Amino acid sequence: MQIRQLKYTFPKAQQPFFDGLNFDLVAHQVNFLIGQNGAGKTTLADILLGLRPAQGEITPQGSSIYLNQKLPMLAATRVCDVAQLVLGVATGQLRLSLTDLAERADAPTVAFLTPLWHRHYGDLSGGERKLVQLLLFLQVDRDLVVLDEPTAFVDRQHVATLFTVIREHPQRTYLLITHDVRDVTAFKQCQVLWLADRQIKATWTAEQFADHANDSEFLQAFKTI
Repeated sequence: MQIRQLKYTFPKAQQPFFDGLNFDLVAHQVNFLIGQNGAGKTTLADILLGLRPAQGEITPQGSSIYLNQKLPMLAATRVCDVAQLVLGVATGQLRLSLTDLAERADAPTVAFLTPLWHRHYGDLSGGERKLVQLLLFLQVDRDLVVLDEPTAFVDRQHVATLFTVIREHPQRTYLLITHDVRDVTAFKQCQVLWLADRQIKATWTAEQFADHANDSEFLQAFKTI
């Protein structure tokens, strides 16, 4: 995906927030977007998904899916009901069984969801609740997948499961907003976009990112969680 001369002004603002923003997302790879709170990471993601009107050129325009930090669910909702909501709507199935899930989902997702299938949301840990949603939405086929702080308040064991599922679908392009440097170092191949001063201040490969691990100015992007 190429973004050229992107310009966006918040409603009622006098000056544009982004003006002449240019960058690329590497296709079929994980792209990390980092930056301090208030840098405009979520706003930029909204623009890429067409949720905020902006000027400029974004190509190509494919199908996309966006999951923010957590979708609200009633405590009495069962995991199988969430699966029905996400995958049933996508496939048109009125009822979704574990057998159906095994036919539609990747193996790590099936392994994670099977023991939780009939449990209620209120009985799950915060990390389990979040991972249930993330893994289910990752079963919906889209060209661009945007995840906003997917690892926030999730233990590293569950983060490892999430990243395993992401690797199960290498045909997609991913944009992950994060404040956790461990997320980036978990991938041998990725692109890191550093958003600062309303511009993409730097673009790195995974190897180049490692070279900046002790850069004090750069590490400011990870200090506010």
